[in-house]
Amino acid sequence: MILRRVIEHVKAQNWTAIAIDFVIVVMGVFIGIQVANWNAARADRVSERHYLAQLREDLKLIEAEVRDQIEFEQFQSRLAGDIADEMEKPGAEAEKKVRMGLAQLTVRRTLKAESPTFADLQSSGKLEIISDPALRAAIITCFFRTGRLEAALDKNNQFFVDQGFFTFVRDEGLRDYVWDDALMGASLPASLAFAGDASAASLARLESAGAAKHVLDTPDMREKVIAQLSWRAAGSSGNEKHATRILEAVQALETTLAAHMDGKAP
Repeated sequence: MILRRVIEHVKAQNWTAIAIDFVIVVMGVFIGIQVANWNAARADRVSERHYLAQLREDLKLIEAEVRDQIEFEQFQSRLAGDIADEMEKPGAEAEKKVRMGLAQLTVRRTLKAESPTFADLQSSGKLEIISDPALRAAIITCFFRTGRLEAALDKNNQFFVDQGFFTFVRDEGLRDYVWDDALMGASLPASLAFAGDASAASLARLESAGAAKHVLDTPDMREKVIAQLSWRAAGSSGNEKHATRILEAVQALETTLAAHMDGKAP
């Protein structure tokens, strides 16, 4: 329609009309581009809010996971100290407590403070959809820091537990034992109580098979165990510090996200 009219105006040499038609075409293209840009920006803001809402949910799950890790490390650290105290007591009950405690201290917990939402944003190249540069930087910094702390915690587990305490207990021929709440005077926290009934039953049968190696009445063994307990407690203490820093980073980002989404961010 416009093209036919322009051709007619050219034939008639109506330059004013041609100029008007040109302006109409340019304005139409401009407005069309602006509307498309506005729609794209609006869609990006909807997507951004969706991603940020998902990220907040991820942070809540990470926070719960990290709190479990802290509880775990505190329990293991206290247990190492309690077993060191039991080493000073004579008798069959103290001996069994020591062996049961040593078995429990071979257990370690792997922390995974991961956000599927952040992983998706990063792998798909969509981080730029977060329009606030400061918020985007805070998110990236948080997960970079938690990743480093998580790696340090895992390194601690490998050194202090896998290569250290567990290897010592295994190589010394000390048995594994099922935790006994009544004997130990405490229940395992939820973050530790993950052994299934079937495995516990099998372990209980093995406990009664033959004589177990004693610890308290073997002087050399006592010294070795006390030394290993000090390292085991140090490992859990270090892990607790790493986990606490992860928790602080996650809580700080959660606060920033809440302020941004509630319209309170500057």
